[in-house]
Amino acid sequence: MDRHYSPTQKVFIYIFYVILLVFFLLPVVYIFAMSLKTEAEVLDKVHLFNFYPKRPTLENFGRVIKNVRMDMYLANSAKLVITTSIGVLLAAFPSAFALSRGNFKRKELVMMGVLFFQMISPIIISISIYWYYSKLHLLNTYSGLALIYIAIHLPFTTFLMKGVFDAIPRDLDEAAHIDGCSRFATLLKVIIPTAVPGIASATIFNSINAWSQFIIPFFLISDNKLYPVSVGILQAQGSYQDVSTHYLAAASVIGLFPAVLLVLFLQKFIIRALTAGAVKG
Repeated sequence: MDRHYSPTQKVFIYIFYVILLVFFLLPVVYIFAMSLKTEAEVLDKVHLFNFYPKRPTLENFGRVIKNVRMDMYLANSAKLVITTSIGVLLAAFPSAFALSRGNFKRKELVMMGVLFFQMISPIIISISIYWYYSKLHLLNTYSGLALIYIAIHLPFTTFLMKGVFDAIPRDLDEAAHIDGCSRFATLLKVIIPTAVPGIASATIFNSINAWSQFIIPFFLISDNKLYPVSVGILQAQGSYQDVSTHYLAAASVIGLFPAVLLVLFLQKFIIRALTAGAVKG
C-alpha cells in the first residue's frame, strides 16, 4: 500500500533532498568554477571562495591537455574500466545464479563469506598485494591491475546480481527447462536478457569505481605512461612551477566528464530496460 504524505511532510522531504543535493554538488561546482579562473584570481585571497570567476577562461584546460597528457591517462582509464566491467560481470553471473537458484549446504555461510570480502578495504591489503605482485612480476601491468579491480568489485556485484536474479520468476526457468535448455543455457538465454536493468546498474557502479580508483594504481603502477586518470591528475601538480590550483581543477573536470557521460547514457538505458518487462503477453 502506498504511503500518503501530508503537505508538511512533503515540504521537509523536499528540503532534505535539496540539502543533500547541495552537499554533493557544491564541491563539483566549486571545482568547475576554479578551473575557469585565472592565476590572479586564484592568488586573490579576498575573492578565493567566490564561485563565479570574474574573467572565465578555457586556457587552463588547454595547458593541462598539453602539459599533462590527459589524453593518455583517459585512454588508460578507459581500458581499465572496460576490462573491469566485462571481467566482473563474467565472474559474477555464474556465482550469482548459483546463489539465487541453487540449493546446497552452507549456502548462507558462502554468502556471508562473499559479504566479508566486500568489507575489506583496498588500503588495508595494498602493501600485501604489492609484495605478491612483485613476486609474480605483475607490477606495472594492465592485467595485474585489472585483476585487482575485478576482485574488489566482484563481491558487491555478486550480491547485486543475486538480488536481480531473485526477482526474476522461476517460471521462466521451468519453461526453459521444458524446452530443453540446460542450466547454463537458461542463464545465458533467459536470465541474463531479463536482468538487463540490473546489469546496467552493476556496470555503472563498477565503471565509476574503477574510474575513480586511486590507491591500488598508485601502489602498483610506477610507469607514468600506464597511469590512469585518477593518478594522472596527481601528476599535474608537479608539472607546474607556479600556482597549480586552477590547473588541477581543470584536470579534475576533464577526468570527471567521461564518468558523467557514462552515467547519463546508462541511466537512460536502465529506464528503457525497466519499461520493457520480462514477460510479454
